[in-house]
Amino acid sequence: MRITEPMTLVTDYVMGTLAALWAVKLLRASAATGSLPTRLWGLAFVATAVASFAGGSWHGFIQMMSPGEARALWKMTLIATGIGSAALLASVAMAATTGTLQRVLLVAAAVKLIVYAWWMSSHDDFIFVIYDYGSALLAVVLLAWWSSSPGVAPAAGWIFAGVGVAVVAALIQALGLAPHKHFNHNDLFHVVQMVALYLLYRAGLLLRAA
Repeated sequence: MRITEPMTLVTDYVMGTLAALWAVKLLRASAATGSLPTRLWGLAFVATAVASFAGGSWHGFIQMMSPGEARALWKMTLIATGIGSAALLASVAMAATTGTLQRVLLVAAAVKLIVYAWWMSSHDDFIFVIYDYGSALLAVVLLAWWSSSPGVAPAAGWIFAGVGVAVVAALIQALGLAPHKHFNHNDLFHVVQMVALYLLYRAGLLLRAA
């Protein structure tokens, strides 16, 4: 047996390591400031790290696994990504809104996650991850742009930049843009997404409850 996609494994693992390090910093920052939005943002980074390590392992070691093990690992990748997108949405909802609107948005984030998990229980295509993550990022951008809350305003610029880079990464993934036969669209997606994660990490440090 051999590693099937070594570069995809490496770039996934690097992204997972960075996401884990930034998750720790976000959670430490939330403990110091008492910011629940930053804590939820950190949870999103934890989920991203889990998805990256699971996805990298799936790409690299699939020939060494039974079909059941491979399917379970891929499902872990898909569900962890959905948890991350829901946590991002819930975080900005808490930073940008209050009262009834905030409660509605938090329920919407939870329902979105439940529906996504149900759908992905019988689907495996990564394009559905892009749809779910993309819709969450769109909502995050709209909330950050619309709200004048001091809880989200300092982070808005970082959010816009991070989401903009994430959109580029998603287009690379969706269009299958591969610069080299040994560096495919998944690998390029991971590299660009690392930049997006850093920008979003900086945003998360500035979030506060509205």
